Amino acid sequence: MDNSARPAVFIINSLEGGGAERVMVKLLAIMESYYYQLNIPVHLVLLDDLPESQVCPNYVNKTVLNSNGSLLEGYKLLKPLLKALQPTYCFSFLTRSNFLNIALARKLGFEAIISERVNTSSHFSGGLKDTVSRLLVKLSYKRAARVVAVSEGVKADLVENYAVPDSNISVLYNPYDIELLKTSAKEDVSDLPTKPYIIGVGRLVKNKNFSLLIDAYADAGIDESLVILGVGDERESLEALVKQRGLEDKVCFLGFKKNPYPYVAHAKYFVSTSNAEGFPNAIVEAMCLGKAVIATNCESGPAEIIAEKYPYQVNGASQEKNGILCQLNNKQGIVDAMHQLAEPKLLNAYEVKSSACAETFSYPAFREKVIAIIDQVTQ
Repeated sequence: MDNSARPAVFIINSLEGGGAERVMVKLLAIMESYYYQLNIPVHLVLLDDLPESQVCPNYVNKTVLNSNGSLLEGYKLLKPLLKALQPTYCFSFLTRSNFLNIALARKLGFEAIISERVNTSSHFSGGLKDTVSRLLVKLSYKRAARVVAVSEGVKADLVENYAVPDSNISVLYNPYDIELLKTSAKEDVSDLPTKPYIIGVGRLVKNKNFSLLIDAYADAGIDESLVILGVGDERESLEALVKQRGLEDKVCFLGFKKNPYPYVAHAKYFVSTSNAEGFPNAIVEAMCLGKAVIATNCESGPAEIIAEKYPYQVNGASQEKNGILCQLNNKQGIVDAMHQLAEPKLLNAYEVKSSACAETFSYPAFREKVIAIIDQVTQ
């Protein structure tokens, strides 16, 4: 293939395990035919040399730098590379990559498309480093050719708190391969619980608020066990809470699973008690597998998915179009939602609604939205 066109460059910190890294690789795979038809070479630049949990598509030229998490070192290494490549545009994921993309765009004559994968205000919650990062976001993001928010909630935060013009932001929900998820869910696993259970999935960190899930589960007194998938620095304190509540025989920590889908597929329903999300992949993936969902109304994403409304407030537990949405940090709301899904008729109804909702996050719809974003900065 004659790659005479100026390339498209994608930038991310690394391909370690994480939602943003997974979506970056999916984006590149989904867009392969588009770039092939237009004869555009594609490059992926990783700022850090770290173990890779995601596999870059073969058609993409991958370059791994070694900035060791340093913004300054990243600038020094990325500048000569982009100067040599002369891209039409750079599309970046994650804050550090976004800063570098914007800083180099005007110097080197390309368009910067940046993607915000988390709710910025919730992500930078405190401390000097976070204060500096928030200031850099406010000063730099408005200078990007296009800002891509993963949800309406992330978009609203950027407009209200970081001076990014509403007209310069596109919302692009994450893509999901429903058939692949269903196939993955059929894989045999050796430690699948034999008794009925409900499930929560995510990093065991403070923001995911698994302590609320455990406390609410204890108060609900339901028959099903609780399975938690994930790793993180909160595990020890969460296990202590389980012991304190006398739940050692009912709560099971199964750690990180490269393929979590068999565990989700066999659960009675899915619960998320997170305090903050960029876009809650685990909720949509559970819906792709036909699971009813209980979720806290955190920033951002759950209300958009479950109630199809934003902004939106609830009190306690609220039965919405696609699941049960609960007030943030409201233990009784989670308890009530668990009691409501003990009713088989309601549970079955939400299983059907989950499957229907999941269809709106298809690969073809995602591809068309990405093309529209690219067209906005190149035409």
